[in-house]
Amino acid sequence: NGIITSKVTPSYSKSTVDAAYAPHSGSSIFAATEVAGLGGTVRSIRPIFQYKRFFPVQNRRNTVGFHVQGSFLTGYGGEVAPPFERTYLGGDNDLRGFDIRSVSPVAFLPSNASIQLRNPDGTVVPRDPSNPLRGAYTIPIPIERIVFPGGDTSLVSNLEYRITIAGPVALAPFVDLGINPILRNSQLRINFGQLAALNSTPFGCPTLDFALNCTGTQFENFSDILKIVDATNFQPRMSTGLELQVFLPVINAPFRVYWAYNPLRLDTTTTTPIPITRSMFPAGAAGDYTYQNAIAVYSPTYLLREPLKTFRFSVATTF
Repeated sequence: NGIITSKVTPSYSKSTVDAAYAPHSGSSIFAATEVAGLGGTVRSIRPIFQYKRFFPVQNRRNTVGFHVQGSFLTGYGGEVAPPFERTYLGGDNDLRGFDIRSVSPVAFLPSNASIQLRNPDGTVVPRDPSNPLRGAYTIPIPIERIVFPGGDTSLVSNLEYRITIAGPVALAPFVDLGINPILRNSQLRINFGQLAALNSTPFGCPTLDFALNCTGTQFENFSDILKIVDATNFQPRMSTGLELQVFLPVINAPFRVYWAYNPLRLDTTTTTPIPITRSMFPAGAAGDYTYQNAIAVYSPTYLLREPLKTFRFSVATTF
């Protein structure tokens, strides 16, 4: 069945920019709306807006350049936009001080795992003590995995002061500012089949019956909406630094080296939600030990820290 996208993109553009590379004056505006749903299986809308403006200074020797771009993505008709269409920022084209496509809100996705019952000394408890060859006493448990789903709304602005040194060589102090939140949490839905399978999975194994099947299991009622870490959703990012720009006529492409400092970045910690409970494990020391081990393994504290400084080579331009 898969994902089949059929879309149209009406657009409007106007430009008075005086050069394709390193312009000195003029402005450019672009507006478009991607509409998917005229066939295929995807129902989504994405409006996009981009504006550039260049101001000559020092008798047209130097240039002040400004760029802003925004977009918004949503599904309609009860559908969600495909995950691969969501927005990620970072890299040469928007926020230069951040890794490529690394800027995203953080969320937790429900899943399942299993853990072996162990004694406090670390030895595995067999499922059948009279016949260890029947394998280990294994307990299915619900867990939450950290994911980076991307935003549905992005807004980025860039400001540069390009100082011509000689010929095609320029030095450009710059500032990049952007944000990439999720505005419509309802669009961050789990696949129906995956959710149904999770909610019908029996978790825990506090006791075994005569046939060595788990009894006393319990079911979870996971929501179909992913849990977003609030501290990561509306976190603005900023990069500022210095860029050396050179146009290489041999390969007919711009080459640049830049150093960036990120005064606004994500630097926080978050702990995985804990759907695991003590009642999912057998009574006794082995159950206590395995429960604590499961919490330590499947509910860690994550350090979400983006780079403070970046030094990078690139064959591209930001705008």
